[in-house]
Formats: sequence, structure tokens, C-alpha cells
Amino acid sequence: MALEFQRYGRNKDTLVNKTYIDSGEYRKKFDNATDNHDVNKALYDSAKTALKHRSGTELEDMYWFDEETGETVLSVIDSTEKRAIVYSDKIKSVISKRTDIITLHTHPSSMPPSIDDFNSCCNNGYKMGYIACHNGMVFEYSSSQIISEKLYDLYLGEYIKQGFSEFDAQMKTLEELKKSFLIHFREVT
Repeated sequence: MALEFQRYGRNKDTLVNKTYIDSGEYRKKFDNATDNHDVNKALYDSAKTALKHRSGTELEDMYWFDEETGETVLSVIDSTEKRAIVYSDKIKSVISKRTDIITLHTHPSSMPPSIDDFNSCCNNGYKMGYIACHNGMVFEYSSSQIISEKLYDLYLGEYIKQGFSEFDAQMKTLEELKKSFLIHFREVT
């Protein structure tokens, strides 16, 4: 039954190139993600696992890591919400007591960090977040300030009106917001 559902739910736009995800080139993206080898290995291993698990779907997986040990503190690998992770009471309880968390989650749409990603990072006091995109891109992000979704949407809408693709409009919006807000993001190469 699960295999039947999996086949039915396939989305060719979100298929992962598993050969690339297994390559040394992809692994190298994580070699210097942080100053901690154990965290970098945990990020890479989890990215590979999550991308292979969610290939061909619009569903996301998410992991929370201890910034010192690289140990997985929490994970959500059974989400049924498209393009989102719902924070359960257990997740909220665990992360509210920690100030040493680095996160990684997948983006089936292969987009840069969303405004929700930045605001979640700030609200939960994460040290850093990483996004493993289905197309093989990896983004790093952090935030020490909440950004209004209306302001984000205003910038995004303006760039889309100017003819930019959704991806480019989002990148330009984030670059603009970076000038006035305490956020950081970059593509990990």
C-alpha cells in the first residue's frame, strides 16, 4: 500500500538526482559548513537521507542537531504537510530548553530560505539553519530579528512584477532585507 501511494504521489519536478547526492562534489559542500567536523558529517548524512526519502514528493524532513556534538536532538521524517514542518508540542518543548541547535530541512521546491525559515530561526534561537534542496543546492541561513511577512511579500511582489523568476525574486528580496535586518544567508558551494 505504501509503495502504491508513493508511486501515485510522484512529482517529477521534485525528483532528486541520487547520483549527485552520493557524489564527493555534494559531500564537499558540507565539509566546511561549520567549524565542527561531527556537525558537518551529521548535516551531510541527514541531507542525503532526507533527500532520498522525499525524492519525488512535496514533503519535507527536518533535523535538529546539537552544535557541539552533531548528535541528532530531534527529527521529523514522517510529515504529511506539503512544503512545511509542523512543530509538535514535543518539538516546542525540547527546543525551548536549548540554545545550541543547528537545523537542516529539505525544500522540495529548491528555493532559498523562506521568510518563515528566517523567523523560525529567530523565534527558536537556532544558531544556524541549512536547507538541502531537491536540485542539489544547499543554503545556510540565520536570523536574529523577526521580519514582517508583509514587507517580505511587498519586495517579492515588486521583483516578480519586474519579470524576475520566483527564485530570483526571492534571492533579490533576501538581499534587500539583509541590508536592514540581522539576517544571514548564502548558498553553500
